[in-house]
Amino acid sequence: MSYIGNTPAEKYTSLSKQDLTGDGTVGPYTLDYAVGGNAELEVFVNNVRQEPSSAYSVAGNQLTMTGNVASTDDFYVVFQGKSIGTISPPDGSVTSAKLDTNIEVSGILTEPNKEYFQVDLTTTQSGIVDGAFAVVNFNTNGTVRYDTKSNFDASTNSYELDSSDGVYWVEYSLAITSDTAGSAELITSTSAAEFSTDNFSSINSRISEFTRSLNATDALEVSHHHKRSTIFKATSSGTKIRLKASCNPAGNQASTYRFAHNISTQSSFTNFDGTVTSLSVVRIA
Repeated sequence: MSYIGNTPAEKYTSLSKQDLTGDGTVGPYTLDYAVGGNAELEVFVNNVRQEPSSAYSVAGNQLTMTGNVASTDDFYVVFQGKSIGTISPPDGSVTSAKLDTNIEVSGILTEPNKEYFQVDLTTTQSGIVDGAFAVVNFNTNGTVRYDTKSNFDASTNSYELDSSDGVYWVEYSLAITSDTAGSAELITSTSAAEFSTDNFSSINSRISEFTRSLNATDALEVSHHHKRSTIFKATSSGTKIRLKASCNPAGNQASTYRFAHNISTQSSFTNFDGTVTSLSVVRIA
């Protein structure tokens, strides 16, 4: 379609309302906008719409009533013929169908429902009986670094997934050594990130790792370091994740083992403080 002059800009429109205060007379009352006729203005007194021309008349931006309006009356007008144009669409009006499949963003997109969690072991958890399974006690021996949903459960040392059908990246790192590191070696160790929907009365699934020393008799290794990651799809609410492990030190050299929190507690190195035991969970879809 052809236009004379500039092409009109497409705009989203909304009606403008003005509250007035009666002064016990018929007016005139000054309007925020001038209108072209009586029908372009809706006038309400005590929420009753007044009839154009019969109950009021308008000249420019001056409104005159045919009856007195008291100060206690609920008195307002709606500019029917003076729609206010805006380039911004109303909130919640843009659907995914209106978006291009290739969108370039120069800034940072903020996801209001972002979910990520990380807890690190910050002090050594020691005294675990040889061959026994133990849950990594992040509550007593660790520090929660990130928990955007505040879902860390201290009573079970676990993290509860916030979504019942979300997709998550789960990763753990675990360092295991005997309580007499440097002199007592390890034969075997195993670890797992366990998933449960009934507060660990039963285990729905797990990702695990097993390590065995090359020489089971001499057990040359003084420490084992486990690291696993997976993509996990939640299928129900209340799904929790915790880290659990077991270890078998060599022979009679040690009767207990420990979960190390940094490199110096895992070996003879004393000048390294990097975290070696942690659990991370990030929702990716």
